[in-house]
Amino acid sequence: MAAELILEARDVMTYPAITEEGDASVAKILKIMKMSGIGSVVITEENKPVGIVTDRDLVMKVIMKDRDPSKLKVKEIMSSPLMTIEADASLRRACKLMVEKGIRRLLVIDDDELVGVVSIRNIVTREPQHVRKYLF
Repeated sequence: MAAELILEARDVMTYPAITEEGDASVAKILKIMKMSGIGSVVITEENKPVGIVTDRDLVMKVIMKDRDPSKLKVKEIMSSPLMTIEADASLRRACKLMVEKGIRRLLVIDDDELVGVVSIRNIVTREPQHVRKYLF
């Protein structure tokens, strides 16, 4: 019987975590997500993560409410508080935390620094995704 490979959060996370300041417009976040092919952006204040905006937030809080993305700041629609997990935590632990909290993404922390995001997709595919940040 083969030994089971224990995967850690760092093995499957999307990296680097794409971040934007809370005063950015929702329109800018939409552009970042489209260009980068990602489903979330971590929102920061003074370079510290304070929230996350996901594709679901955009649908439920902007599109379904017919709000103008160019006049809306991301801090107005971000989800918080953030749920984090250490980079060396097992995927089993990440899954358990996501189920307990009813969330689809966890921020990955290594030495108190944000290094990536683990999503349900990362876990299901068991593959990391490297994201190139587009500059506007």
